[in-house]
Amino acid sequence: MEMIQIKKCDVSVCVYNKQNMCHTFGITVGSHAECNTYNHGSQSGGFDGVTGGVGACLAADCKFNDQLECRAPAISVEGHSVHADCATFERRK
Repeated sequence: MEMIQIKKCDVSVCVYNKQNMCHTFGITVGSHAECNTYNHGSQSGGFDGVTGGVGACLAADCKFNDQLECRAPAISVEGHSVHADCATFERRK
């Protein structure tokens, strides 16, 4: 089993964002599909050789959620108001 990768992150003010890519080992997607790992700041975090992935997904009503793990092919993260959201989220039918 492999961690689902973050293919793009548009939240340039996050400390883990470098050139629209996430550079932390794994994020947590919260219950409202928000990126709980998002951290606004001037400090630069993460590692250049690391492409972020989804460590856990708490959005139980997402169709890609399987036992609190993401099963989407890959995800994108986008800014929403003052936080970051998983843009790949799709509500279960």
